Amino acid sequence: MLNKESMTKMLRESETGCEVKFRKVDGTERTMWCTLNPTLMPQIEEKPKSEKPKKTGLTESNDHVVAWDLEKSAWRSFRCDSILLFSRERVAVQK
Repeated sequence: MLNKESMTKMLRESETGCEVKFRKVDGTERTMWCTLNPTLMPQIEEKPKSEKPKKTGLTESNDHVVAWDLEKSAWRSFRCDSILLFSRERVAVQK
């Protein structure tokens, strides 16, 4: 199984994104096409330093990875111990 550092590196370096299939806290499975490559994410406007950034509610911890979901165009996270599949290519059959 890949560790968090390996997954984060693949998410940053992949030019098309990575497929992550994981089990959510409620027990359902989710497949996400995601990235940490800045060239695949929308540009973020620089805000004046006096303006506080919006809180997304997502924070990365030792057991979570936060990544940009390419299909939902939003930040999402997954727990490292819940991963069923991690690939640089689309593997899972989408229903």
